[in-house]
Amino acid sequence: MILRRAITGFTLVCFLTTQTASLAGPHDEGIAAVCAEAVGTMERALEITVDYLKQRKQFGVAIGSFQALQHRAVDMLVMFEQARSMAYFATMSVAEPETTKRAAAMSAAKVQIGRSARFVGEQAVQLHGGIGVTEECSVGHYYRRLTLIEILFGDANHHLAQLARAGGLDSRT
Repeated sequence: MILRRAITGFTLVCFLTTQTASLAGPHDEGIAAVCAEAVGTMERALEITVDYLKQRKQFGVAIGSFQALQHRAVDMLVMFEQARSMAYFATMSVAEPETTKRAAAMSAAKVQIGRSARFVGEQAVQLHGGIGVTEECSVGHYYRRLTLIEILFGDANHHLAQLARAGGLDSRT
């Protein structure tokens, strides 16, 4: 069975196995799906923020021309790309038959997704200023969703501890 879930420009395609004897398989599939949702949400928050930086004028100049704000936008992009890579990794790992390897991969993905989601969401709101937390601004809604996603299926600290107990990722994965 193929699961396709399109989330604001990011499509998760994973092959689900029907031979899962425990809840570990569906749990891991849920983590992979949530990771994909987080990536799509971060992508949209980043797009909105960059557009805002290009349009908002201060002192007669677009605030996106200020180097300090450009650096913050690039830092958001780097965290977003790291999250996207880990979401791909989680998606590919869903098909891993060995549950310990699959669980370690899901934990690694959840750690990076959680850290990236928090950073991208906070920066998006910060770069919008006070309007970023109003009901009229969609960035605030994305930030709240990213905050919820961070704690779904366990937060980054929980998954980091699980990954440490598992001995990290297998280098042959």
